[in-house]
Amino acid sequence: MVEIVFFGLVVGFLVGLTGVGGGSLMSPFLLGIGVPAPTAIGTDLVYATITKLVGSTQHYRMKSINFPVVGFLALGSIPAGLLGVATVNWLQRVYDPEMVNTLLKGAIGAVVVFVGLTLILRFFIPGREPSAVSGRWDGFSKMSVKRKSLTIALGAVAGYLVGLTSIGSGTMIAIVLLLLYPLIPAVIVGTDIAHGMMLSLVVGLAHAASGNVDFGLAASLLLGGIPGVILGAHLTRFVPGNLLRIVLAVMLIFVGTRLILGLF
Repeated sequence: MVEIVFFGLVVGFLVGLTGVGGGSLMSPFLLGIGVPAPTAIGTDLVYATITKLVGSTQHYRMKSINFPVVGFLALGSIPAGLLGVATVNWLQRVYDPEMVNTLLKGAIGAVVVFVGLTLILRFFIPGREPSAVSGRWDGFSKMSVKRKSLTIALGAVAGYLVGLTSIGSGTMIAIVLLLLYPLIPAVIVGTDIAHGMMLSLVVGLAHAASGNVDFGLAASLLLGGIPGVILGAHLTRFVPGNLLRIVLAVMLIFVGTRLILGLF
């Protein structure tokens, strides 16, 4: 119990401080303590929903959420996330529990490594300035049909991975925002967290309806996770977030590689 609360605190702190790393760390931890893969995925999503709700509230107060962009991301990610849940349910019907664990552990390991690599990629994507005319970009009037379509499509890719593995709503969506939108960094983080909260809520409810959530375990994780997010958010002004992201990226690649190698 103490170990679970403490890990929830650590993960929540990292999410609050860097905006990424929640699912990528939580799912491997739950697998490591013997939680079946489908339950680890569903429980992680419940944890992510509550912690990101706290973060979204903070960003809403700071007016650093671009709601039109959240909407276009959700148009792709939420249906695809539900398809990911349906894939997990299909695997449970077709294969025995041991095979399901093996397949999902492999998928989780691969996505964790991918998230680690994309986290490093973020350092090579230059920031973009908002509109020089207004000082802010509304994310709606200046968007082309092509940009909207790309947002929906890339949101769908991330959404499916979240439904399948519970991982990817943070870093991969941030990459989409960096590539497609001239938003200031605070708005990228706020928009990312707000979208991740919506996606985790819908997909988490779908996993709960399928019996893939351990609510007692989720509550224990949240005992540490909620104060961890708040503490991390307050320390963002004082701690070098870029250094932490590099350390986190290396750790994710290591954890994901170990998960994959452990299958052989």
